[in-house]
Amino acid sequence: MEEIRKSEFLSVVEETRLRLKDNSEWRARYASYAEKISDNLCFIKSVRSSFHEWSPLKVYLNVTSAKTAKNSVSFELRYMGQTVANLSGKTDKLHKLSTNNYETTNLRDFGCNIPLSGANWYGEDAAKFRGFFKNRKGNRNIGDHKKNEEHRLESLLLTEFSRIKNKTIRHIKSVTIGRVRFPMPTPISASNHKAIKYSGTNGGGIDILARTGTGGKATRLCILELKDENIKSEPPKEAIKQAIAYATFIRELLRSDAGAAWWKLFGSGGKIPEPLELYAACVMPSGLYNDYSFSNMDLDIERDIIKLHYLYFNEENNRITIKSGNTTLAVTE
Repeated sequence: MEEIRKSEFLSVVEETRLRLKDNSEWRARYASYAEKISDNLCFIKSVRSSFHEWSPLKVYLNVTSAKTAKNSVSFELRYMGQTVANLSGKTDKLHKLSTNNYETTNLRDFGCNIPLSGANWYGEDAAKFRGFFKNRKGNRNIGDHKKNEEHRLESLLLTEFSRIKNKTIRHIKSVTIGRVRFPMPTPISASNHKAIKYSGTNGGGIDILARTGTGGKATRLCILELKDENIKSEPPKEAIKQAIAYATFIRELLRSDAGAAWWKLFGSGGKIPEPLELYAACVMPSGLYNDYSFSNMDLDIERDIIKLHYLYFNEENNRITIKSGNTTLAVTE
């Protein structure tokens, strides 16, 4: 049975590599991304360090903003993982806050009716906006917004990974760009586990890209695929397939001409290891359909390896908790 399952997973690797080989435009595009982001990195760090992140709002940076950050940086402000405003930051601290394009969903999902257009980050209107979310109680307003629930759980996990003390999971932290949360894009779509598609600039994003380990050669890049449910129709086996597809892309990216630049952007020093070992993990609420059968399974890609993991979590008091045995990553007991 294990060999049948492994063969099924290896077919995901092969299909993903075939899509990437047949559509090679991504190579030049991601090389350009890496070059531009690397050029802008010091500026991004400087701007980010010039303002405070007011919890529960969290600062994010997407790839478009990172590669175009010349005179200003456009950050996303997210609440429960959902974008509620854009913050345009400059080194002169003349930061501007805008809710354009988010006012309808802010009102629908959170009851926030505070429209802003270029408001001074340090001014009264921006303070009122931040205060609304700081004082807001409860979850998102009731509605059928499944993807937003995954974003909420993603934000909780990222917060857990960023803790210095009392971490649920030891030796893991998310990959950031300029010390900012960074959703890593890919050129493939793997959300439909029955078919992997090449989608170019409209590809799916990695839910969480993290670094796990105790440092140096013991550190691994970890590609985590998050689901907000653990159900029969979408079991862990299908989620790990998505993680495998995205991990395969990261492997191909790191073995491309731009690999060294991305390796550095991902927070790793030195040369890319030989062999390269990546982790791929499904992340889901713990439930009846927990699947432990692929624990630490190795998938070979030429000289490199994708090692499979799982993380089945519980949520208590707005924090992620994990019971012993429900993850192959390091847990604090």
